[in-house]
Amino acid sequence: MIFNYPVDFFLAMLANFLFFFSFQLLLTPLPIYVERIGGEPAQVGLVMGALALAAIFSRPGMGRVVDRLGRKPALLFGSATFAVAPLLYLSARSVPQLVAVRLFHGLGLGAFTTAYIALIADLAPSGRRGEAMGLAATASPLSLMIAPPLGTSLMESQGFAPLFAVAASAAALSLAAGLPIAEPQADRSPASDGGFFQVVRRRGVWVPSVAAGVVALTYGSVITFLPLFAARRGIEGVGFFFTAYALAIIAVQALAGRLSDRVGRRMVAVPAMICIGLAFFALTHAHSTPWLAAVGIAYGLGFGGARTTLDALIADSVPLTLRGTAMGIDYASFDLGIGLGSFLLGLVAEAWGYGSMYGLVGAICLAGAATLFVLTARPG
Repeated sequence: MIFNYPVDFFLAMLANFLFFFSFQLLLTPLPIYVERIGGEPAQVGLVMGALALAAIFSRPGMGRVVDRLGRKPALLFGSATFAVAPLLYLSARSVPQLVAVRLFHGLGLGAFTTAYIALIADLAPSGRRGEAMGLAATASPLSLMIAPPLGTSLMESQGFAPLFAVAASAAALSLAAGLPIAEPQADRSPASDGGFFQVVRRRGVWVPSVAAGVVALTYGSVITFLPLFAARRGIEGVGFFFTAYALAIIAVQALAGRLSDRVGRRMVAVPAMICIGLAFFALTHAHSTPWLAAVGIAYGLGFGGARTTLDALIADSVPLTLRGTAMGIDYASFDLGIGLGSFLLGLVAEAWGYGSMYGLVGAICLAGAATLFVLTARPG
């Protein structure tokens, strides 16, 4: 079935894989690099958080740019930014300089990801948008399985300069993969562009965007607190959770998208969010590595199914000329869910413990699933 997709679809997937390969190479080494030039722990957090901050605030505006100028310019801008940023890290000599580079890096992230998901929705064959968006989303978790350990190995064996050079080269290859892409043409005149507020008040946009924020909250709780939770429980091999999670996402995304093309987005997204909620209830009872890995599988299946179908639901609800703005809102909500959720859940964990915190996360996700079920059943 995948051979029925246009060549531009696979070029976009290749560009996305290389883009995230560049990004994920630096996930582990960059905090160490900040420390090497004199950064304190709080400053490490400031540098790392600057990227997310830039991405969050740039996405809605970048979505409008994507609608007005097209997907390809923003896609190429994002890749070009990622090709330059690693080299700028090398030239930085202070924490403020690193923060500035990180903000620039985050602008590229916001541009590329907003343009990419809108482009994939545009290129999807008729009646197969869910399948297409699920298939296209596998590139990032696939690179996540390869890039971080390679980045750590390069840092330890070769040093930071070769590492940053490889990251820049991967982004340059992403740029090269994006150059031949021919995106579908549309009327991008101001008359065809309803703008941010017309888009955000559509129920087909804000409801699944809020649901995406809930899903993001669960992800933020995992990447921020799971290692600490596992250590408190005496569970070793927390990496097995993330491996199982990534494999489950890769396995389920295209299938979930294809199923949603047949039975409807709501009938896949809601059960997927329920699966996430139940996975977190199971996590509260984890006391062994196999149990933790099993939870990772369940969480990956739910996360992959929910993220794919919520994206497709939003793409379905707007015309092509507003799709970039809609996806920018979606991704901004996701970023906000990770950041704000991690902060608030940290307060919960401090007061009640990690087990109770994860139980609350499961309850929030189930409540989100119920709300999504009710609100998407109504027209508008």
